[in-house]
Amino acid sequence: MSAGVRVRGLLKSFGDQQVLKGIDLDIAPGEVVGLIGPNGAGKTTLMSCLLGFLHPNAGEITIDGAPNDDLDVRRRTGFVPERMNFDRRETGRNFLRYMARLAEVKDAKTKVDAIMERLDIANAAHKRLSQYSRGMLQRVGMCQALIHEPAYLFLDEPTSGLDPNGVLLVRDLIAAQKQRGAAVLLNSHQLAEVGKICDRVFFLSGGVIAREETLRHVDRILVAITMLAGTYDAAAVERVANAAPRENHVVIATVETENDIAEIVRELAATGAGIIDVRRHTADLEGIFRGEA
Repeated sequence: MSAGVRVRGLLKSFGDQQVLKGIDLDIAPGEVVGLIGPNGAGKTTLMSCLLGFLHPNAGEITIDGAPNDDLDVRRRTGFVPERMNFDRRETGRNFLRYMARLAEVKDAKTKVDAIMERLDIANAAHKRLSQYSRGMLQRVGMCQALIHEPAYLFLDEPTSGLDPNGVLLVRDLIAAQKQRGAAVLLNSHQLAEVGKICDRVFFLSGGVIAREETLRHVDRILVAITMLAGTYDAAAVERVANAAPRENHVVIATVETENDIAEIVRELAATGAGIIDVRRHTADLEGIFRGEA
C-alpha cells in the first residue's frame, strides 16, 4: 500500500466548463504542500475533489492506496474550510465535544479543553458560536480539524480573518502536524505565509499545474548571501561558494548544515567581501504568481 496522497489525470467539468484539465500531484506524509493560483484557477474544486465533496469526471485519487471516499481514510482526514458554517446556537466547547465524539476521540473532554487552550479560545468556551468573531470561528475550525490528530489535513485559507497572533498560532500548529508525520495541503492567497510554511508549492492556472517549486529540501539548504558592491572578487566568491555571484551581488550557495552557512560566510569575509545579508533562499512566489519568475 502506497503512503500519501496520489492524484493522476484528474478532470472535472461543470456543464461545458472544464475546470480541472488533467491534474497529477503527490503529497507525502510529513510534507506541507501549498496550492496557489489566481481566482478561478480550480484550487477549491481540486480540494473538494480530494475530499470527496465533488466527483471528478475522470482520473484517480488515492490516499494510502485506498479511494479517497474510503471510510478509514475519512476517519484520518481533517478539513478546515475557508468559511465556517456551524450551528451557532451551541457553545464552542459543546460543539467541539460533539465533533470529538463523532471522531471517536478518547477522553474527548480533556482533549477539547486542551486544544481550545492551544488555540487561545479557552476563555470563550462557554459562549455560543453566534457570539464568536470570524477569527474565533476560524480557530474553532482548526480545533475540529485537529482534535482527532488526522494523518491528512486539508486547509482552505486557514488564516483568513485571523489577527497576527492567530496567524502565528496556525503556523506553529501546521509545523507540529508536519513533525508528527501528517500530510498537509494548504490552499492560500497569502504567499508570505505559504513561503514560511510549505515544503513544496503547486501553481495552478487554467485548470492545470503550470509549475511546481520546492521551497525546502530535505538533504540540503539553499542560502542567499548578499555582498556589498565593490567589496568582493567574483572569482574568489565562486571558489568559496561553488556558485558565481549574480548581478544583484547575491550568491546562492548550497550547503548541508547551518554550520556550513557560518563557514561560507566566514570564508567569504576573509576574501574581503562585505557581507550585508544572509538568509535562506526560497522561490519567489510573488514573481511566480505574476508570471515574472
